[in-house]
Amino acid sequence: MPNFLLLFNLLLAFLSFKELKVQSNGTKINGVNLVSPTKKVSLNCVISTNRINANWIALCPYAFMSPNNPNVEYNVPKNWWGDKPEGISKLTAFAKANNQKVLLKPHFWVDQQGWPGDFNLDAKNWKLWENNYLNYMLKLARLADSLNIDMLSIGAEFKTATQKRPQFWSSLIDSVRKVYQGKLIYAANWDEFDEISFWSKLDYIGIDAYFPISEEVTPTKEKMEKRWKRISAALDVFSKKHKKKIIFTEYGYRSIDNCAWKQWEVEDAPIDKNVNMLAQQNAYEALFNVVWEKSWFAGGFLWKWYPKDSESGGLGNSDYTPQNKPSEKIIKKCYLSN
Repeated sequence: MPNFLLLFNLLLAFLSFKELKVQSNGTKINGVNLVSPTKKVSLNCVISTNRINANWIALCPYAFMSPNNPNVEYNVPKNWWGDKPEGISKLTAFAKANNQKVLLKPHFWVDQQGWPGDFNLDAKNWKLWENNYLNYMLKLARLADSLNIDMLSIGAEFKTATQKRPQFWSSLIDSVRKVYQGKLIYAANWDEFDEISFWSKLDYIGIDAYFPISEEVTPTKEKMEKRWKRISAALDVFSKKHKKKIIFTEYGYRSIDNCAWKQWEVEDAPIDKNVNMLAQQNAYEALFNVVWEKSWFAGGFLWKWYPKDSESGGLGNSDYTPQNKPSEKIIKKCYLSN
């Protein structure tokens, strides 16, 4: 009887180890953007990503701003648990225990506006905002350094701010490097990346890759591959010009009609309407077939993965997450081989 218990316990330990081990041994970043948990969660929130062989986790804490206001609010009551330093620390520990690397990629919400790309200020308020943003980013950078986080994004989709205040972003990078030893990136929107002036000071070019690919309701992967080949060729030239590899800091598609066209037009559609699993599958497969093995491409983070896996996605869900949908198999295959 004691020998049986010993063998049983060894078997349980072996199975637990297998569950924790990420399967992909490839060199690409095969990542997911983890939705910040509202409350404390367990290790299972990252273990579920093993199902698709993810080897990186992007943590996306939110900071808040208001139109015509230079304040940057963070670690305030409206922040979710996963946004706050406590949550970032715990989620980083979970990812490390699961043999995954971490990108800390702050997101920004502008009251009454949403997208930070249109955030704009007058000259006086820009100076105040820059000081507030610098202080915010240095706090995140010090936290990231203390946690040995592998990569840090200095911002996301600030299309207007990056064009109007290029010197600020350049000096911000210098300041962050003084307190953070990991890799640095910026997450540019798909229509602003070629206008960013500070790529030379970063380790990677980051693109939120929501390129309009096809306006068809359910485009075939063959048609989308043709469009991706043209985009890929342009990104190859851009990568060589700046001597930096490109990471898709966000990429992905809703499982909805017209998912590969102007994605911001279906952003707010109800998650139980116009469900189209085939469109999502075709869109993922076309991107993977054309882009993933390119030498200019360092990998990407799919948008998005919810911490409560058993309650997320599914065949009646048209949200971005591929969880519990047919697209999982396509992602798993790509992530395993790269």
